[in-house]
Order: sequence, then structure tokens, then C-alpha cells
Amino acid sequence: MSDSSQTWCMVPTDPASDCATQAPTTVDESNAETMTALTNVANEGEKDETYYWHTVKFSVEGTCFKVPRYQFVIGSTYFAGKLESTKLSDNDGDEASIALEGATASQFRVLLKLLFPMFTKEEWLVILELSTLWNFHEFRKLAKDHLEPQLDDPIERIVLGRAAYIPKWVLEGYETLVTRPDCISEQESERIGHLTTVRLYILRHERCFEPGSVPSRFGEEVQELEQTERDHMSAEERRIEEEKRLEEERQRRDREEQQRLKEEKARAEREEEERKEREEMERRERVEHERMAAEEKKRQDEEERRIAERAWRKAEEDRLEQERVVEKRKREEEEERRRREEERLQKEADARIYKKEALRLEEERIARELADLEKQEEEAQRKAEETRIEQERLEKERVEEQMKREAEEWRRREEERLQKEADERIRKKEEELRLEEERIAIELAELEKQEEEARLQEEKEREQMQGQSKKKKKKR
Repeated sequence: MSDSSQTWCMVPTDPASDCATQAPTTVDESNAETMTALTNVANEGEKDETYYWHTVKFSVEGTCFKVPRYQFVIGSTYFAGKLESTKLSDNDGDEASIALEGATASQFRVLLKLLFPMFTKEEWLVILELSTLWNFHEFRKLAKDHLEPQLDDPIERIVLGRAAYIPKWVLEGYETLVTRPDCISEQESERIGHLTTVRLYILRHERCFEPGSVPSRFGEEVQELEQTERDHMSAEERRIEEEKRLEEERQRRDREEQQRLKEEKARAEREEEERKEREEMERRERVEHERMAAEEKKRQDEEERRIAERAWRKAEEDRLEQERVVEKRKREEEEERRRREEERLQKEADARIYKKEALRLEEERIARELADLEKQEEEAQRKAEETRIEQERLEKERVEEQMKREAEEWRRREEERLQKEADERIRKKEEELRLEEERIAIELAELEKQEEEARLQEEKEREQMQGQSKKKKKKR
């Protein structure tokens, strides 16, 4: 930033401002020691109601700061809430440090200089940044008032206006870039953003810049900055902002009316100019048409001579091209025949693979059926066992020993019948599986025979193709 070495004193720009914001333009060591002494707790005597200050410790990047807490409580809602839960103590050893995030130790040191104000432009920028971050509304307004006359660079105004939520600076920077004679450089475009640069160049190109055209072009950005700025305004700034908004609304309506009248007048002037331009264009078109007709006749004569010469060359080129086409067609037919033959062989191989896979799946299905049959046999045996146990229990309760023997005889005959039925089903299933396995073996043998025949046929065809290829090479 420019003028970084210039020193600025903290002097209020408003004549009605409280003189408490003023400070000496120089600070020597004796003054610093005196002010520091005010922060110490008196060891003797009665405590003064006004100038007996409690202190607070802050820790920023490992650096400890011990300062009066009064300015932080009354000046910032952020610190008022943060310090509300801390206890007040006259004993230095009882104070615990409060860690602060979002700032460096050097930045926090600059903020503390508000108690001993003698700031450069860069220091005022730090004050503006931290007062915005921690909601010191009065200090923020003071920093804005001091920085306002120092921001000569429009790019700097735009960047700071965006960072500190000050739409007025952003709009002033935009208007300066649109109306100034110099173009926007690449470095400036990098700082403000390429999309913003394009919009500003559109305004410069339209050559119709009006005081309200920049806010309308950047409406969304300005609205967002204004919304955020209102959160950082003091009560006085809010009142002034409302009055300014009403005045701008009235001026906007006046400008819109003037713009409407001006556009109507400009529309009538454009229509008259367009009529004259059409008449002039028609006259020029007639002259141009006559000139082009003469040139066209001359060009046609020259073209006829060139056509005759090109016709002879074309005929010769066509003859050579036909020979090349015939040769190319022969090569393509040979390639197509070879490709189709390869596709046929590939399809046959795929069919054989598919058939093998079908046979494999069939074998798996038969194996699953055998497993299911074994499970069914086990289930039948389990049910027979359960039936036998149940019959024994019932017979013990209902009948005497004779009925028990009859029940055992009946159970034996039933088991023999079930066993015979199970053996018969197993025998039939095994016979079916044996027949199915013999059928699969026959099909596998036939498939292997077909594969051998296909392989022999493929080798035969390959030998024929190689012989034909050798004959063609010999002919060539």
C-alpha cells in the first residue's frame, strides 16, 4: 500500500465528536509509564470509583497481554460476552489468560495502540480489520473516517471495501475504473477478479455510464456488502444510513424519469439516422452491383479458360484414380472375405464353448438333485423315528403290554414299507442318473469329434488361404 510510512493521529472528523477520542500526536516514555501505572492495583487507601481498573490477560500466538478490561467490555459486544464469565480479582496470580483466535500478536498490539493513538495508514487498516472482526463499532467508524481520504487507488478501495463490508468504497472504486482514461491492467484484474473486470469493461464499452449504472450492474455484490455492513454499524451510522437511503431513493426515481425522457429522444434520433443510413446503403449497393457485374464478366472469361485446362488434367487424374480404386477395392474384398471367415470360425468356437457350459450346468443340476434326494431320505427317516417315539408314548399311557407288542409289530411293518419305498425311489433315481451320464458322455464325445473336424477344416482352409496368397504374390 502507498504512503505506508506516513503517520496519522487519531483525531475525530466530526466536530461534534466526544473529545475522549482525541489523543496527543506524540507519545514519550514518561507518558507510557504514567498510563501503565493507571492499570496497576493500588496497594493502599480506598479504591477510586472511576479510576480503579480491573485488568484482563489475553494470550495471542503465545504472547501474553495484560490490559484494562473496561474498554473491551463497553466497546465490543464480542468481548462483553467473552469476559462476562471471568471473575474479577486484585491478585495478579489469580488471573487466567484468555486465548484469542483470528489475529496475530502484532495485529493485537496495533489494536491496543488505540489507548496511545499514533497510527500509520497500515495500522489504521489493522484497526479496521480487528474492529470489524470483534464488533468494535465506534472504533470501526473511526478507522473508516481516517482511511477515507487516504485511499486514492481505486483497486485498494475495492479490495478494502469488500474485506471490511463497506459498499461505498467498492462502488467508488468501480466508478473510478469505468470513467478513468487508463485501462485496467492484468495485475489489477487479478486483485478485483476477472468477472468484475469483464463487467467494468462492458460499462466502458457501452459509453453510457450514469451515476446509477454501477450499482445496478453489481447489485448482488452491493446488496450483500450492505447487509453485512449493517451488522457492524453503530446506532448513529444506522440513522444516517437510513436518511441517505431515502435520499438516494428519491434521486433514483428522478434519474429514472430523466433517463426515460432521454431514451425517447435518443430513439427518435436513431430512427432518423437509420432512415438516412438505409437510403445511403441502397445507393452504395446499386453502384457496387454495377461494378461487380463488370468484374463478374471478366472473371467468367478467365474461368472458362481455366476450366478447359483443368478438364484435361481432371481426365488424367480420374484415369489414375480409377486404377487406384480398382486395386483398393480388390484389397478390401480380400480383407472382408478373410474377416467373415474369421468371424464364422469364432462363432463356431463360441457355440462349442456354450454347449460345454450347458453340459457342465446340467451335471451340476443332477448333483443338486442327488443331494436333495439324500436330504429327503434323511427327512423320511427322521419322521419315521419321530412317529415311532410318539406311538410308544401313546401306547404306554393307553394300553397294556399286549397292545404295546401289537404297536411294535405295526411299526416294524410300516418301517419296512417306508424303507422299501425309499429304496425303490433311490434305485429309480440312480438308474435315471446313470442314463443321463451315459447321454452326456456320448454328447461330449460327439462335441470333441466336431471340434477335431473343425480344427482340421480350419487348418485346411488356412493352408488354402496361404497357397492363394503365395500365388498372388508370385503373380505380382
